[in-house]
Parts: sequence; structure tokens; C-alpha cells
Amino acid sequence: MASACTNGLDTGFIELGYAKVAALGVVQGITELLPISSTAHMRIVPALLGWRDPGSAFSAAMQAAALAAVISYFWKDVRGMVFGSIGAVVRRDFSDWNFRFAMWIVLASLPIVISGVLLSPVLNACNTPLRSLPVIGISMITLAVILAIAEIYCDHSRKFDQINLKDAMIVGIAQCGALIPGVSRSGSTLTAALFRDLNREDAARFSFLLG
Repeated sequence: MASACTNGLDTGFIELGYAKVAALGVVQGITELLPISSTAHMRIVPALLGWRDPGSAFSAAMQAAALAAVISYFWKDVRGMVFGSIGAVVRRDFSDWNFRFAMWIVLASLPIVISGVLLSPVLNACNTPLRSLPVIGISMITLAVILAIAEIYCDHSRKFDQINLKDAMIVGIAQCGALIPGVSRSGSTLTAALFRDLNREDAARFSFLLG
């Protein structure tokens, strides 16, 4: 079923009811941490079950809970980065790794923030073609192929402490692809990190710390 509109915005979730929202929450929890686009599954599952499209606003809200889970899992890294950065500022030691990495995370987040604001009228519009099932299917297949290429052909030799500003910006720009339903945020950033020759574990770690 198509989405619902309220003042030109996609608000289909209002008509879903608690049981369907809870079911989609389970789907979100399973798919968010995998490179398979939770946003796409928030569109595909309702379509298969004959439910109304919950809309982009619902997908964004569901991702907030997943972000809390990621922060909890990587709390040691997040805490070290935050307190290390504060300590570096107090000491005026701006060459400190934690401070530099925190700044890279901020800079790498700018592309998707700016793109999201500029494209918001299109992304959140009622019945936007970007949420059509053909677009989502093509996006998922395309990302899967690119991720497979990165997995097979890249070196995977670099470690987490070798990440630099160029790596952060490339991965941050790649994250903009996630604005298209079907392109996984973790999948796009993981793929970019692998193309920068990070090993698999540290590429995944960097991907989740970024967002």
C-alpha cells in the first residue's frame, strides 16, 4: 500500500497500530547492524504483508534506537574518544589521536548532514520514487556487488590506528549513499573502508563509530 500524507510529509506509520510497529521494530533490530539496509526492509516487509508504507520519518526514528545500541556496544571506544579529546583540549595537545579521530568523525558526518537537509523535500515527500520497490531492489543489488568487489580484491592490511583524514572523508562521502532506501548506511561505509584497505574488523568498527 502507498504511504500516507500529512502536510506533504510521509506519515504512513500513524495508521499502522502498535502490533505492526512492534513487528517492524524487530525487523529494524535484525537488519540495522547488517549491511543490508534496514530502511529498505522497513519498506519491503510492509509491502509483502500488504501494510501501508510507514514512511521515511518512521525509518529515521527507528534508527535512533539502533544508534543507542551501537553506542552501548562501542561504549569503551566512544568514552575513550570523548574523554581523550577533552583531555587533549585541556592540554592543548591537538596531535592527540583521540582528538584527531573525533574531529575526523565530525568532518566525515558533514556530507550526509548537508545532503540530508538539501534533499529532505525529496526524501520525505509523499510517494517519493526513491521509496519505490524497483529503486530499492536495484540499490540493494548494486551495493552488494560493490561490497563483494571490495571484499575480494582489496588488500585488508591497514589497521584502525592507521586511519587518516582522507579515509574519514571518503567513508563520510560514501555514507551519503544511504539517503537512498536500499543502500545500507553500514554497507556503504564498510565498503568504502574496505576500498581504503582497512582490515575487515577495523573497517566495521570504523563504520559503526561513524554513525
